[in-house]
Amino acid sequence: MMIITRLVDIFLAAGAVQGFFLALVLTTKKNSPSRSNRILAALLIVLSLSVLHSILRSSLLGSRNSIGEPFVFFIGPMLYFYTLEHTGIRKVTSRDSLHFLPFLIVVLLLIPAWASNSTAYAMFADRNAYALKTGLWSLIVLHYGYYWVRTVSLLHTHRRAVESEFSNIEGKTLAWLSFFLHVFGTFLLILLLSLTFALHSARYEVIDAVVGLALSAAVFALGYYGLMQETVAPVTHLPGVQDEGPRPTKKVKPRTKGDSKSLERLTTHMEKSKPHLNESLTLTELAEQLGMTRNELSSLINSEYGENFYSFVNLRRVEEAKRLLADPDKAHFTILSLAYEAGFPSKSTFHSAFKKSTGLTPTQFRKNLR
Repeated sequence: MMIITRLVDIFLAAGAVQGFFLALVLTTKKNSPSRSNRILAALLIVLSLSVLHSILRSSLLGSRNSIGEPFVFFIGPMLYFYTLEHTGIRKVTSRDSLHFLPFLIVVLLLIPAWASNSTAYAMFADRNAYALKTGLWSLIVLHYGYYWVRTVSLLHTHRRAVESEFSNIEGKTLAWLSFFLHVFGTFLLILLLSLTFALHSARYEVIDAVVGLALSAAVFALGYYGLMQETVAPVTHLPGVQDEGPRPTKKVKPRTKGDSKSLERLTTHMEKSKPHLNESLTLTELAEQLGMTRNELSSLINSEYGENFYSFVNLRRVEEAKRLLADPDKAHFTILSLAYEAGFPSKSTFHSAFKKSTGLTPTQFRKNLR
């Protein structure tokens, strides 16, 4: 048991040191660090402080003070700010400092218990440590869960915006940031399970160790992926980009004469000019080719086809790929070369779109033609 405890302490200490070191690297790069990197550095520092707190509170602060874990109240807002800044949905401003109000309130409530053993407040904390810590951890779970949900919503908003403008979304959907959210979603699950365990056993030292290990793992994951990524182009100019919230319900409008003409123009242009063969085609470019505004074209595609721009273009690419695969003169061409000829930017995008549209892989489709 002593060996396990020692290994846990080593891992926790390594996580704390790693977080401080990576924060230093992020803020001292040769090029001026981006705002998103500065926020990531702040998040790493907060995580490291929380891990450090879990190491020190049992040995230096005393068991009475183990009811306090104020640094966790920083994690949710910082993750939310990092996502805001990295997606370009909006800038983090001074008004966002209000998100740290729960942290300040908890610290103010805990200071009297930390300050002296003889105060009535400290003695009250001693006598009611179990109830206080249960309440505090419940508040942490609710607070953290709230920000996790908001952050997930932000990422979904960003993806919808990207798919409304680009026909090639590779490198634009922040898949690595989605990985971050999976890491922190796992942490939320650990908080829930740990709280459930504590309510039945009152062994909060186990929660402290498990949460500390989870935070250390988050430090390593954030450091590795965060250092390797670059900020994507902002999407604030795209329609439909808004702060988190439910997607508005579409209202079906009766087709007008103008809509019919626009639809005919779009259909003719897609069939004759085949702009979808350009792998980097955007909604703005297609709208310019048609002499329409991007909002008009987006509305037309959504109302007439029930698709976003990304799905609309890739469905046409699938149809082109099917035609090429069925062409006897193309029988000696590889499937991948035909995918590129059809306008797909990569093998993974091609296979995913083709399977979704036909229910078959490209190889199966070609075999069925023989």
